[in-house]
Amino acid sequence: MREAAFLALIALHLLAATTWVGGVLFFVFAVVPAARAAPSAGIPEAVGRAFRPVAYVALGTLIVTGPLLLLLQGIGPRTLAQARFWMSAFGTTLAIKAALVALVLALTVWHDAVLGPRAERTHKPGATRLVGRAIGLLSVAILLAGLLLTQGL
Repeated sequence: MREAAFLALIALHLLAATTWVGGVLFFVFAVVPAARAAPSAGIPEAVGRAFRPVAYVALGTLIVTGPLLLLLQGIGPRTLAQARFWMSAFGTTLAIKAALVALVLALTVWHDAVLGPRAERTHKPGATRLVGRAIGLLSVAILLAGLLLTQGL
């Protein structure tokens, strides 16, 4: 039963990660270039509004399944409270991944709640695009950190 739950959580975590990272990269590499060809069509805004609920569900799923996966591997609060854990390769990678996740969450909220609406009002999307690209790069870094964690690093 525990192994089945672990595999189900891994599948759910991977599906959510694929949805999030794939969506962000699709936006950066397909939607934005398409919008440059038809700037008055409002493509990024429309796609962003449509993807936002999907992205938030994916992020929420990742935030829930990540710690649950750690628990199922025997890494609970007692382990996380030990300095020795954080000095290990796995602990260091986990700390980096957690910091990147926190940064992506903060940037995503700032992008969606502040920069995006401002860009729609002023028609100056410079900062929004820059933060969107940063979110994309950081999301790939999180994915790579997750890959390292699967290898025990």
